[in-house]
Amino acid sequence: MTIETRAPSELPYAGIRVIDFGTGVAGAEVGRLLADWGAETIKIEGSAAPDFIRTVIPGLMNPPFSSSNRSKQSFGVDLKTEAGRSLLLDLIRDADVVVENSATGVLDRLGLSYEAMCEVNPKIILFSTQLMGARGPWKHWVGYGPNAHAASGLQQLWNYAEDAAQPAGSVNIHPDHLVARLGALAVAAALIRRAREGCGSHIEIAQFEVLIQLMGDLFARESMAPGTLLPTGNDSEQGAPWGVYPCAGEDEWCAINVKNDEQWRSLCGVIGMASWAEEERFAGAHARRLAAKEIRTEIERFTSPRTPLDVMIELQAKGIPAAAVHHPRSQFEDPQLGHREFFQPLDQLALGDLFLEGACFKSDTMPLQAAKSAPLLGQHTREICSSLLGLPDAEVERLFEEGVLEETLLE
Repeated sequence: MTIETRAPSELPYAGIRVIDFGTGVAGAEVGRLLADWGAETIKIEGSAAPDFIRTVIPGLMNPPFSSSNRSKQSFGVDLKTEAGRSLLLDLIRDADVVVENSATGVLDRLGLSYEAMCEVNPKIILFSTQLMGARGPWKHWVGYGPNAHAASGLQQLWNYAEDAAQPAGSVNIHPDHLVARLGALAVAAALIRRAREGCGSHIEIAQFEVLIQLMGDLFARESMAPGTLLPTGNDSEQGAPWGVYPCAGEDEWCAINVKNDEQWRSLCGVIGMASWAEEERFAGAHARRLAAKEIRTEIERFTSPRTPLDVMIELQAKGIPAAAVHHPRSQFEDPQLGHREFFQPLDQLALGDLFLEGACFKSDTMPLQAAKSAPLLGQHTREICSSLLGLPDAEVERLFEEGVLEETLLE
């Protein structure tokens, strides 16, 4: 089914089949995002090399895996066997998209290179992402989002000025999530191109480059004034005061970003320091930055007895940019997220009821389909062998006995 001929009532990826080798987050979430909007996404995995997110919490299933793999099917196969490779090429023959984020060269060594895929399906779209990309002197570096922080230079800047010589380090995986969304966008572009021109594509994204392009203006300035690119903590040249402020409770915070004098005057009124709005020593962001300690004391006097949501709502009502720093539980109390029905309920197999993140946008004509349970490893192997590969039952049983195929059965 081409993009032009799909029915207006269908989800945009209805009729699109995705073969998903994704592991962790970056690759797996590309497949999940496509599945969210109607694609038939088949996760490829085996017990000898499972998606490592399956193993971070003991048991058959866990919430992180469910989040990145909901609405998928699972095909359990040993790709190191010739029979397993042959089955995968048969699946790729009738697929539209392949997603992978294995270490550089892994699929090539398994006989599943882009060239091998094109031999059976010249119109296939392959999306690949690796930490440092698949080319260049660092192509064999293996890692995930937190490693991209250091390689890109972000880790050095993600710090306080007084600690510039000692980067704090971080296990935050936001590069994976960002790459996944850029990957889903790139796949959409490739599908449009294929519909127009009839050709496939190989899309490659290096995680560290995604972070570098976010900091292009900073690197440009550093090139013109070497030594000026230093960590600034929560401060910003875009305005002042600018930072996060403690609120009532343990480890509760609200971010407040004053961008101009009008917002500053409003903030002075809210925190009970209206006279400051007329004082020349606070005129302009630079002057307020010099008086940062004094200003912070008064803002904290206002925020400390209030919850982050209360601070956010009161300041936003006065036109002051503010946002509660949410813990996972408090996100459910956010009125904007609630109004937009951001959280999606899911009855997860082997786990129970979950709430997972929904779409970051809404559409009157293209509602997000209800999330389906993430699969157990090999849960759909038999079904795929029958419905997509057309294998007779005896052949399927033989492949299971030889260890080429795998499945997980609930007791």
